[in-house]
Amino acid sequence: TITGRNNCWRRRRRVPSRVPSRSGGSRCIIEIPQRLIPTSVRFAHILICLKMAIKVGIIGAGGVGKTLGQVLAKKHSILFGVRDTAKYADLAKAWNTSVLTVSEAVKSSDVVILAVPGAHDDAGIREIASNLGPDIKGKVLVDATNPVTPYPSLEVRWTGKSAGEVLSEVLPDTAVYKAFNTIGANQMEHADGSGITGEQLTMMFAGGPDHKGLVEEVIADTGFKPVYVGPIRYARNLEALAELWIHLGVPGVGTAEKWGRDFHFQVIRK
Repeated sequence: TITGRNNCWRRRRRVPSRVPSRSGGSRCIIEIPQRLIPTSVRFAHILICLKMAIKVGIIGAGGVGKTLGQVLAKKHSILFGVRDTAKYADLAKAWNTSVLTVSEAVKSSDVVILAVPGAHDDAGIREIASNLGPDIKGKVLVDATNPVTPYPSLEVRWTGKSAGEVLSEVLPDTAVYKAFNTIGANQMEHADGSGITGEQLTMMFAGGPDHKGLVEEVIADTGFKPVYVGPIRYARNLEALAELWIHLGVPGVGTAEKWGRDFHFQVIRK
């Protein structure tokens, strides 16, 4: 629990005391002059300092959503946001998560992962944004979608802006990041690389600098090594890379070359 003028837990003292983390992890002493920290980043900094269990809202319970939820539930509180809560009630029992409506999950979350089928055109992307509800304002949104055309073409947007950029424009008061869109759901539970080479897999992500650390923590807690590539404009590059992955991995789509689903575009840096 965080209270007091300096967002610190106090024991009737005028100095910050040690603050226990929800997850039983390490402790630290907080001394945060509020006048020096922008409101938009204050909460994210506190979460990272305390190593608290983050409330992660996952919108969508398909292959990507369920896999990320299962992995992140080991360290964080997971709130699935779905249209039909009764249909996915078993998720709450299986992984000790919560299954809520989309708007409820967004409202109660610190970070929201968008894991629904992507939309190819601007109108569809705006509809996806609208379905998140008004409480997405001020949140951190991690966009894991790809704006592909229907099967069998499955092509991304090669003109105009990326889906990540459109979301960022439609939701100006939301910190939008692009991540988890360049790999198949089958490898998301094997971020240690055990399904491929045995080497930890990297996960590139794009977005603004303000909440970069918080998004890195979420990615790291899925087991991937986070690799920041820059602002949200680079979502177009990640979406293009996703198209290549889809065309190489999905039968009957794109190139005649078929690699199967057990591959990953790895970042190797000196």
